[in-house]
Amino acid sequence: MSEFKVGVVGTGFAASSHTEALRRLPGVEVTGVAGSSADKARSFAVAHGIADGYGDWRELISQSSLDVIHNCTPNYLHAEVNAAALEAGVNVVSEKPLAMNSDETASLMAAASAAGVLSAVTFNYRHYPLVRQAKAMLDASERRHHFVHGSYLQDWLLYYSDWSWRLDPAAAGRSRAVADIGSHWLDLVQYITSDPILEVCSDLHTVHERRLRPHETGPTFTATGAPSGVAVEIDTEDIGSVLLHFVSGARGVFSVSQVSPGRKNRLFFEIDTLAWALAWDQENPNSLWIGRRDGPNQQLMRDPSLLDAAAAKLAHFPAGHEEGWPDGLKNFCLDFYGALRAQSNVEVYEPSFATFGDAHDTMLIVEAILASHRSGRWVEVGKGKGG
Repeated sequence: MSEFKVGVVGTGFAASSHTEALRRLPGVEVTGVAGSSADKARSFAVAHGIADGYGDWRELISQSSLDVIHNCTPNYLHAEVNAAALEAGVNVVSEKPLAMNSDETASLMAAASAAGVLSAVTFNYRHYPLVRQAKAMLDASERRHHFVHGSYLQDWLLYYSDWSWRLDPAAAGRSRAVADIGSHWLDLVQYITSDPILEVCSDLHTVHERRLRPHETGPTFTATGAPSGVAVEIDTEDIGSVLLHFVSGARGVFSVSQVSPGRKNRLFFEIDTLAWALAWDQENPNSLWIGRRDGPNQQLMRDPSLLDAAAAKLAHFPAGHEEGWPDGLKNFCLDFYGALRAQSNVEVYEPSFATFGDAHDTMLIVEAILASHRSGRWVEVGKGKGG
């Protein structure tokens, strides 16, 4: 018998990924899915072995048996679906961004607190074993970090004919590359260093100021085929570079791009201290580079026997049995449902997933980055309201 019954809202890439991760968890059952049409929902339900498909997400949320909703809709629906689930007393896992702007994220943060339910946002890169190892090493070190740098690069929007709903600000928001993938990098480095970003200075650029919008759109990350459609204006960024000041006084810089050939999903960071540097690449997630001046550099492999205890718990297979992106998402889900189980049993549990508060803070950084680009000046986080 299932301990937790789950509804998934959405039928795209994120919904498929969440459903697959949830299947790997004991005591969790996806009992319903809602799509933008009844046909899409039924097709998804059949393909994934889910009992019920709904053409309206409100109908799914109204099911009294549901314990959790996974909100995997396009960005413009995040706030409405999340708020409705909270009002119904349902625990919520939301895809990022939490909402379209900081007014909405602040409202959801307050609503989650008032509802007394568990809520989380899928900043899933926190949940890789060697990311957790990097955090453990920094937490234990007496040497503070002084420089944080890296990038998040993709190529799936390289061509003029590439299209996604994410290119439409009405559906995705005023920022694209920064809000879509840069937000992952921003959340991750703050989580690892326990050091909030204080202010930013940014330069954003749109490579394709016009793109070909096809008459029929396909799934995210898929080739569009022969270029045909209607040319439309684009005003969200393809690339960007951002200078960072952290609360501790550390400096940072990162770049973001969805038009970098050959880079499929490369999130990379390096964190420099006076003792050593730590570097990790999501496309090669099973090793952590440790750089030194006074000795040989090292590659720490994902070997549970060599890792900090918290990091070792995220490695489910022996060394040499490689793990990757789906396993990080599984770890995120294990963390959330572990916290939910502890809450039900009135037990102590220390989760590591991103909360609605964390997602609100990230939205404030994204808005500061947009404001800095417009003004050409440094902008303090929290003072770039309105993006």
